[in-house]
Amino acid sequence: MTKFAIFYLLLGLGGVGTYGYLTTTGWEYTKQETRFVPKEIMSSPGGYRSFHYWHVGYGGYRGGK
Repeated sequence: MTKFAIFYLLLGLGGVGTYGYLTTTGWEYTKQETRFVPKEIMSSPGGYRSFHYWHVGYGGYRGGK
């Protein structure tokens, strides 16, 4: 291996290791406020990301592009 390949390998491993450590410890760069959505709104037909949104064969999340 060349010196550049070793350098980039160590740089990549260091970046992935740092990311893994920070994710495991729960550290966040910024604190985002989460908004509370009542269960009645979420579970109602046509509500915000309702059961039907995710589980009906058409119109829900289908994956891919």
